[in-house]
Amino acid sequence: MQSTSVLCEGGGLMTAYTDELILTNINIIHISKGMFGNTKGVKKYPLSQVKIVNGQAQAILGKSSNGMPDLQIYFVNGQLAFQFQSSGKKEIIDFANGISKVLTGNKSEQSSVANPFAIPGAEMVAETFKDTINVLKGSLGIKPKDKAADKSVKVTKKCIGCMAPLTGTKGQSIRCQYCDTDQILG
Repeated sequence: MQSTSVLCEGGGLMTAYTDELILTNINIIHISKGMFGNTKGVKKYPLSQVKIVNGQAQAILGKSSNGMPDLQIYFVNGQLAFQFQSSGKKEIIDFANGISKVLTGNKSEQSSVANPFAIPGAEMVAETFKDTINVLKGSLGIKPKDKAADKSVKVTKKCIGCMAPLTGTKGQSIRCQYCDTDQILG
């Protein structure tokens, strides 16, 4: 996932939405750019350093000191905040979900809370409607999807190289942070 026209908060007096933010499966990469597009610096922040509290990655939609929405990422040893010029909240939620999916295998719980346009109870109505459709499909001989097959299964395994504990979802390819051995969780 990549976004241009990003502002890293705390960047100084003459800051503008010129930076880039890139999310990979290993790092968050912040490319700091000048007013004319020249690269000032590249900083890598390992996703393994993002705090996880109660199974939730601490990458959230927040508000900056000027009242604008921002992406707040809490690391073990600090915090970062980014503002997005163009699509604001939607892009922030996409980044928060992306970080959460890499770290926990699930979307951020905040993504549904952060949508101010969501109608209260709409999720329950949609679930009821979906169940009704599945009953109708069943009566017509069409098999509904198995919910258990759709959900990811969390597994813990020991690294084959150094015996360190590895966690993730079943079938996920993971690299041990201690010995850099690649393996698939089974």
